[in-house]
Amino acid sequence: MPTSICKACARLMKEKEDFPRGNFDSDYCASCVDHKGNLKPRDIIRVNMIRYRVNNTGVSEEEAAEIVDNLMRSLPAWNKPKTPTT
Repeated sequence: MPTSICKACARLMKEKEDFPRGNFDSDYCASCVDHKGNLKPRDIIRVNMIRYRVNNTGVSEEEAAEIVDNLMRSLPAWNKPKTPTT
């Protein structure tokens, strides 16, 4: 079974359940896509990542938000070049 890292939240995807609908070619984990397989909005993923850290690592919500914001800036899903406006 392939191992991959979600490009939206950095979750390690190694089990079938980690991949959306068992699609091992997906760039995103099952938590980061909707029922149609589309990437969820950034703010929803951010909130879920903060909640996860608060509930599982014991950091405060403020600390978790700082960690998540720094991480998200480095992830491919959120680090796309902006299209120039003319």
